[in-house]
Amino acid sequence: MDNLYYIKDKEGKRVKFKMNWAQSELWLDPHPCKLVLKARQLGITTYFCLLLLDKVLWQDNVSCGIIAHTLADASNIFQDKLKYAFDHIHPALRPDFKLKGDSAKELSFEHGSVIRVGTSLRSSTLNYLHITELGKICATMPEKAREIVTGALQTVTTGQHIYIESTAEGREGFYYDLCQKSERLDRSKLTPLDYSFHFFPWHKESAYSMGIHVPIPQDTKEYFDKLFLNGIELSDPQKWWYTKKTETLREDMAREYPSTPEEAFSASQEGFWYASYMKEIWDAGHITNVSYDRALPVYCSWDLGQADSTSIWFFQLPRSGDINLIDYWERTNTPLDQVVIMLKEKQYNYGTHIWPHDANARDRAGITFVQQARALGLTGFVLDPHSLLQGINQVRTMLSKCWFDRTKCAKGLKHIESYKKRWSSSLGGWTSEAVHDDASHCCDSLRYACAGIDRLSGSTQRPEDAAAITRRFFGG
Repeated sequence: MDNLYYIKDKEGKRVKFKMNWAQSELWLDPHPCKLVLKARQLGITTYFCLLLLDKVLWQDNVSCGIIAHTLADASNIFQDKLKYAFDHIHPALRPDFKLKGDSAKELSFEHGSVIRVGTSLRSSTLNYLHITELGKICATMPEKAREIVTGALQTVTTGQHIYIESTAEGREGFYYDLCQKSERLDRSKLTPLDYSFHFFPWHKESAYSMGIHVPIPQDTKEYFDKLFLNGIELSDPQKWWYTKKTETLREDMAREYPSTPEEAFSASQEGFWYASYMKEIWDAGHITNVSYDRALPVYCSWDLGQADSTSIWFFQLPRSGDINLIDYWERTNTPLDQVVIMLKEKQYNYGTHIWPHDANARDRAGITFVQQARALGLTGFVLDPHSLLQGINQVRTMLSKCWFDRTKCAKGLKHIESYKKRWSSSLGGWTSEAVHDDASHCCDSLRYACAGIDRLSGSTQRPEDAAAITRRFFGG
């Protein structure tokens, strides 16, 4: 591998391939399935492309496939990595590799081996499969990600090889789940169908440093201090490089050049509605243990669902002006009377309930949700309709006031971080539409809480009034 192939370097010059530290770590790992979470520009895609090319050149009847994010990426991988390396093999060796087919996406040889590049490869039967930027595929094209998981990944059987590599793209999707699972596995007990996890941070790359002194902002100094406390000690040139790089990448720095796996997945993304705001409140310590204050009423904001989830945020409004979110609940196909039982079991002193505008819609029997709720002892008000973007912007302005209980709100927190915009393949970018998925119900409920708080903050309801409401509707 270090003596046969030529590649293009970052300046487009022809250079002989020689493994760097990250590529060498992968080479020394004998496990057949590898999962890589990485910083940018470490040559991981190049390494796997050359590894697969090496297999088809020197072994008979080997089938290899590479899945890229887009058709443009697939074309670039084929032309600039595979074809370039093959075309620049020493002329004395070329007669040994007789091409049977050479197309825009495939090299096949007379000794029976083939390597192809595409965006799906569902129908292929493969010995080696490399998937590049799976995190981005999961974030922007969930249907395509599902096709890869149910299709291409199923073409590789026990004893064969899968290599998946990507930067992080938010806390959801197959790639995120696979990284979380694989990182926790005991490497000495991996089965052939488990993945050995590799994380390549920016600070291990010697090129990511700069010899020119630059002033370091206070928040960046505090970030470096946190790294030091976690055992990551940076040199001054590394700090100066990171500081200058942050000026252009801003909140995307943690995604493109992460220091830890957790940081990579917590990084803000353009395609996620609240990611940068959630990172700020994590950094500010607003995700913690938030106690239930029995002297204050607990308000509930609802997103109504039948086949979809009914989602409820439980929050209190202390005199400080903060919003204490003490609990979160969601469930599908749950009748209202069962929800009322759940509310009673939590034993909170309830105040007003906040319902969306469709709570006044009538069902087939001509009864509204509000009528059903009041018959079961729930009192609240229905919000006026508002636009999605208006509500999202209101949430963004209020998140800095929010404190979340780390344990009881864990599922809701994950939904907030995962709430994303819809990707448009035709536009090649994110739209202003929200993806309707598991996260959307939770985030709609939070949006209703923020929209209704003004009607609660001026409430003169006293703690004893809240207790009386609880006794009236739930007994005790």
